[in-house]
Amino acid sequence: MNPTTTPSADDPAPQRAADHAPQRADGPAPQRAADHALQRDKERTRAAILEAALRMMAEHGTGVSLAAIAEDAGVSKGALTHHFRSRNALEEALVHDVNDRFRAEVLAHVDLTENRPGKLLRAYVRTLASDSAAAREIFSPSSLLLQLGSRPFVEASMQEDARRWREALSADGLDEATVVVVRLGAEGVASSLGSPYLTDRELDLARERLLALTEPA
Repeated sequence: MNPTTTPSADDPAPQRAADHAPQRADGPAPQRAADHALQRDKERTRAAILEAALRMMAEHGTGVSLAAIAEDAGVSKGALTHHFRSRNALEEALVHDVNDRFRAEVLAHVDLTENRPGKLLRAYVRTLASDSAAAREIFSPSSLLLQLGSRPFVEASMQEDARRWREALSADGLDEATVVVVRLGAEGVASSLGSPYLTDRELDLARERLLALTEPA
């Protein structure tokens, strides 16, 4: 191009220069980063509120005020009600959170080196026969779910969670009777943890026998 010639709109050179020009600080990439940071902050705040609600309800009962929960979480009551519009919404989210955390703990106990039926059921036993905080919130006689049991959404949530577990365990490769006996045995162990009715030796014996029952004959 002649240096004295004015570039035309069709000249590719200005476009190439624009393609390689530094991106403005307020461009798409910084905005995406800011959006991701904001989302992480929201998730952390929500998690902090749920943890505080679980802790405060365990210490003071399910009638503890939302203001007290917010204070324990280190947020304002307005921030709490921004994430959870009502007490029912908070309690329902808490029930789902407990169920999800228990499921995550069971999956974390799955031994990926096992190449035989019963892998998930053995992880279920290992979780319930250990000091699992999430399991305590479901199976302990003083569990949060039992305290909230009169709420309709709790029963609905528990029914759905039980259905999901039955479905997952039925696909684990063992017969139904074995799954039922081992599952209920493990849940019974979990409900006795920390009580005088289950010694450390009895816990070890129960865990070993329940795991043995999951092994194919």
